[in-house]
Amino acid sequence: MTLLNVDAAIPSQTWAVVRLLAYLGKSIALDEARALVSPPSLRSEDTSTKPPFDCAISSLQVLGLVHVDDDRQELSLAGPAKALARSDDLDTYSRILRHAVLEADYNKELGANNDAAGPRDLTRALAWFLMHDPMEQPIDSVAAEKLLDYKDSKDRKVLRLEVLPIFANPTRWLRFGYWAPTLGLAAAPLFRGEGRGPLVPDCTLAVKQTVLQLWQPAQRINAVEALQVLREHLPVLPGGAHSLAVGIPSPGESVAGAALSFALLRGHDEKWLHLEHDDDARKILLLHDPERPASPRPVSDITILEPTDG
Repeated sequence: MTLLNVDAAIPSQTWAVVRLLAYLGKSIALDEARALVSPPSLRSEDTSTKPPFDCAISSLQVLGLVHVDDDRQELSLAGPAKALARSDDLDTYSRILRHAVLEADYNKELGANNDAAGPRDLTRALAWFLMHDPMEQPIDSVAAEKLLDYKDSKDRKVLRLEVLPIFANPTRWLRFGYWAPTLGLAAAPLFRGEGRGPLVPDCTLAVKQTVLQLWQPAQRINAVEALQVLREHLPVLPGGAHSLAVGIPSPGESVAGAALSFALLRGHDEKWLHLEHDDDARKILLLHDPERPASPRPVSDITILEPTDG
């Protein structure tokens, strides 16, 4: 099972299953869960692919978030999903889902070949996507095909040949359009016509969730050290382990890169962090600032602020 395959679930389908289990707070018979999540009135009997419920269970099993007891035919939450205390906490679920997708054990030998098992196909696509600048033209399926297939394109020259193709067919871009925004690693219009259309490599939501989970309000962190930690937790960022594995060069140990720079600058503007610069600081982080593209913005420290938007 791969997450960008036609028989894989989209995130909303996995959420329906997880939300039910979180609400019940216990295991449930598999057939009962099927009836509650996908009653007969919503089922399509003439589909050529697996029913959405079965797709959701398979994808959640791949990510270690549900367990199916084959003997008792019961379904229950597993792994990190067991920590979901409320059935309406979609923000926490998106963090759990993102962590599962990026989990190192599920992404071994990411750059050795284009094996799509587990979340590998999605992880490679995210790493490729986040090497782009959020301030440039949004990327749609046509642009993605040109960037990845045109023999002289910059993207194709950077990526390891072993990992190509990233999107073997249009269906994979369609499903990427569901997954990337749900994981907080892309921005898209609220209504996108079944997942189609352009995406912006805006990882602000994932960065914000990670920052506020790792550090407390009023805590001050050296900016370069913060960069290292964020790359560890979001390894599809340029300079992160998954990004490096597919061939994308690191911007540098003290250079954030365009996508992360955009997220940090947004955080400063939205006041859930404060970027500071001390000329005497020993380590300085360089941000790509679209207001001064020829001169990187130096940042020595990041102070975490209490978010005001809940």
